[in-house]
Amino acid sequence: MADRGRGNRGGFRGGDRGGGGRGRGGGDRGDYGGGRGRGGGDRGDYGGGRGRGGGDRGRGDYGGRGRGGDRGDYGGGRGLSGGDRGGDRGGYRGSFSGFRGDGRGRGRGGGGFARRDESPGKTMAFDYNGKVHEPDAEITKLENQIVAAQSSSLTALTSQMGKLNVKGKGGKGGKGGNAAPPSDMLTQFPPRPAYGSNGRPVTLWANYFKVNLKLDTFYKYTMNTKKVASASKPESKKGAKAGTGEKEVKGRELLFVVKAVLAKLLEEDKKFVGATEFKDALITLKPITLSANPMTVQVPRSEGSDEMVSYTVEFHGPNEIRVDDMKKYLTSMADGPAGADAISFPRFPEVVDAINIILGHKPRSDHIKTAAVGSSRFFPFGDDKIIKELNQNWRALAAARGYFQSSRLATGRVLLNANVTHGVFRLSGPMTQIFDGLEIRAASKGDNMAMRKLRAFAKFLPKTRVWYNFKTAEGKTVRRGKAIRGLANWSEVAKKGKTMAHPPKFDANWEYGGPKNVQFWIDGDKGGRYVTVYDYYKQKYNLNLKDYPLLDLGTEQKPFTYVPAEMIEIQPGQVIKASLTMDETTAMLDFACRSPYSNALSISTASRQVLELDDPSLENFGVSVDKHLLTVQGRVLNAPTVVYLNNQRKTTDVRPLGGAWNMRSVRVYKPGTKIERWTWVNLSLRPNAPTIGRDVVLAYGKFLVGMGIAINETPLAPPQEVIAYNADLDKIFAWLQNNGIQLFVIILSEKDTSGVYAKIKQLGDCTYGVHTSCVVGRSFGKGSPGYFANVGLKVNLKAGGVNHRLKDEFSILKDGKAMIVGYDVTHPTNLPLKKGASEPPSLVGFVSSIDGDLGQWPALSWEQTSRQEMLSSKLTEAFMLRLDTWSKHNGGRYPDNIIIYRDGVSEGQFSLVLNQELPSIREACRKKYSPQFQPKITLVVSVKRHQTRFYPSSTDEMSKSGNIVNGTIVDRGVTQTRYWDFFLTAHDALQGTARPAHYTVLLDEIFRPKFGTKASDELERLTHELCYLYGRATKAVSICPPAYYADIVCERARAHRPEWFEQKDVDSQTETTGGAPSTVGRQVHVNLRDSMYYI
Repeated sequence: MADRGRGNRGGFRGGDRGGGGRGRGGGDRGDYGGGRGRGGGDRGDYGGGRGRGGGDRGRGDYGGRGRGGDRGDYGGGRGLSGGDRGGDRGGYRGSFSGFRGDGRGRGRGGGGFARRDESPGKTMAFDYNGKVHEPDAEITKLENQIVAAQSSSLTALTSQMGKLNVKGKGGKGGKGGNAAPPSDMLTQFPPRPAYGSNGRPVTLWANYFKVNLKLDTFYKYTMNTKKVASASKPESKKGAKAGTGEKEVKGRELLFVVKAVLAKLLEEDKKFVGATEFKDALITLKPITLSANPMTVQVPRSEGSDEMVSYTVEFHGPNEIRVDDMKKYLTSMADGPAGADAISFPRFPEVVDAINIILGHKPRSDHIKTAAVGSSRFFPFGDDKIIKELNQNWRALAAARGYFQSSRLATGRVLLNANVTHGVFRLSGPMTQIFDGLEIRAASKGDNMAMRKLRAFAKFLPKTRVWYNFKTAEGKTVRRGKAIRGLANWSEVAKKGKTMAHPPKFDANWEYGGPKNVQFWIDGDKGGRYVTVYDYYKQKYNLNLKDYPLLDLGTEQKPFTYVPAEMIEIQPGQVIKASLTMDETTAMLDFACRSPYSNALSISTASRQVLELDDPSLENFGVSVDKHLLTVQGRVLNAPTVVYLNNQRKTTDVRPLGGAWNMRSVRVYKPGTKIERWTWVNLSLRPNAPTIGRDVVLAYGKFLVGMGIAINETPLAPPQEVIAYNADLDKIFAWLQNNGIQLFVIILSEKDTSGVYAKIKQLGDCTYGVHTSCVVGRSFGKGSPGYFANVGLKVNLKAGGVNHRLKDEFSILKDGKAMIVGYDVTHPTNLPLKKGASEPPSLVGFVSSIDGDLGQWPALSWEQTSRQEMLSSKLTEAFMLRLDTWSKHNGGRYPDNIIIYRDGVSEGQFSLVLNQELPSIREACRKKYSPQFQPKITLVVSVKRHQTRFYPSSTDEMSKSGNIVNGTIVDRGVTQTRYWDFFLTAHDALQGTARPAHYTVLLDEIFRPKFGTKASDELERLTHELCYLYGRATKAVSICPPAYYADIVCERARAHRPEWFEQKDVDSQTETTGGAPSTVGRQVHVNLRDSMYYI
């Protein structure tokens, strides 16, 4: 991964967090400044990969980072973009050469180039037979009534808070702060001040259907399932619940048990109506009468087996689900007495959960036809399946298209959010066809290519569910469900077969044997004998087996039950969590990237079939789903003007067009600390790799000076111009430190796929404290001004410079009285955890502004408990450090106002942010300010991993990629008036479907007191215009820089810990034992701690 323009493909990250995947791909490419923007189109939702914990925040939306490339004179214009959150990578591809950079995007949710969108409809606007429905006038009227009532009731509060003016000096360091902030009960989850009014009105389609609910009450039971122990076959303690010794019943096993329960309930009461998620919840229309509780049911031990296993299911409940209370609330949005409900969020979760269970029951019922993944994603595997095989690396994987659904509350109505989603599954079908498609055969040790294929294929076989088709002695064809243990493998037999009386035998040098190469023992009248698998099946079944590898259907206790491929069929719909290789990522992105029109069309038609939204069974619950997508009212905000220096070093204005601009004839706004001593080296990743000469490096230094960057034009000569990765990297860094080098340019001989980037950043950022800049030789060597400028913008940021700023200041930022903060947490997923090792840590990224230019955002990062989203008390320490940093750059005073963008928590965690993180922030302020004067705080959560999408209703309001235009904001129609939130699409999504960022205000002590009913417009404007201040791009990014930078800091923290995060795929056959690597003390070097080292 190099510090460069165009994003190469990274891996996938994301796991479902409430249905949403977490893929942040995309590729906004700014001209003259490539960077990793979070822009671009949504490249399909890919569940799996790197998750961030529960709720909406799954990083599973398969968003890759993509390739951009703005076209125009010396930059400017449009380019290609990848998934939603990926590289705003500088374009500069016009007449002045073509600045495209060659970087690897390490995004959340994966990386990857965007590919050309081949799906139809890029120039079409969605409609229903030429008609566009206007937004519901009654809902608009209700929204206006409720927000007016809220505004009236809060007038007194606004007046009171507005009086909290600065009166004197604050804490240590000088003037600052305000009187003690108002009660949190009055400011947490603040009501919407008003709907925004700025911008050009526009009507949009939203990926929501209205849900109609006739009934007022449901009943919910919880079910506790246990397996009845068999005297003849005692159950394994593996997977037992902690402290019970009982093995947990889950997954496919639990699904069949719940199906048996439903059948028995219907047998006992022919009028029984129930819905379940086939785990532990049961929704009914009325309380049920149980003949026995616990209930006992029997289920086949395995699919197709005649042997039955007994289970007990104990019912608890029922709990009454008051749908009528929710209906009343949606038409009034009134909190309970004394504001008791003010900080209860989300509202009516038990009702929403019941609706989701009812809507999901039917598609979950047929697990062969539809694969249900997580709580909200459904993939068809019947005749309507849409899949793409990922055969690039001989792994039995396939990409599949499916649909997400989740009900949500909105003003005056319940809505169903539906979206296209993509996932990675095991290939399904006859094993012989799969082997033929991958060109796999049994292999001896001398066949290196065949062995390579087999090792890759074998990695994903364990636990794969298959059908085993065979004939009984009576000639009856039987189909049994089994789980594959792996391929027949000589090395494993050599290890584990030593204690067996008659272990399988392999022909000499046959590692993965076929039917003719493997013998097994059969008992006979004369004491038994060895026979080849081929001969056995020829004699018993008259089968002529081909030389496919054999499959092991044994268990860990009884391994080596070898079966030929001709008798095996992989069952459909088996989702798999795995990091994809670069080639697989490319194929997945090609498959997932679709135009907005195509996605809207699929949601309005195919999704209804897959999700069975028109199934008559919904009527039993009084539930129906409207046939048409909703329309909502949006607004398009004006783009701000950005400021640079011209060649005379005077400020000059640049006006963005289509969310992008160029740097023709301008320089960076403010150079950083002069880089007096810098050097370079060619890093060879393989023998005889091409190298870049000194003349190119000299041209690069001259170009940086021309950009206005403060740097010595001529670099110091390195001790050697070419070094080898393994042998010389540590030595060169020691030389850098000893010679006071401030910037080290590493020219990689090829794109990094082996963790070299992580090693370089670990050494530079943590061990030696030297800024590093990685470039790819074949791109750097061309001497392109565009490529040089892409990297140069990052160099200026590392040195403390400001590349550009906004022309119009915000009133709350004037006079240097406000600090803006962003922080984020990233979690480990899909990592090959060693047996006995602890979980990898979660990582926190924290950034904050230091002045009114908002061009410098120094960072902090640290580890915390694995998969813990809420920050610990260490947040207090970090906040205090950054208050001091701000004070150092602002005359020794502390900020009066602190605006925080907290990235990526789910809606279910909003209250936790207020209850657990806000106190830590308050504590930091108490320690830095005087007791009488505390800063005002506004805390906004920014979420990108959600499933809301908007589509243009007219070609007149459509971008060239078929998306809504940049600057589009939506704050009504799909929101709740009671809460203050909005969806913002700041960027121009150049490919795929644009994913807006969703912002929710959890705490406000700044905007309403100062701006009253215009507070919404002011916060929307600030957030939108911040998106134009991403320092590495000349393009608006899709989520505001404080949140975006915090995410990049998390990514860099991962690079600092290659022991954990640079590992690849899980191979269950080769897991080893060992302790966890110790990385707790690994911190950014003191030399770089107050810089943008991470950029």
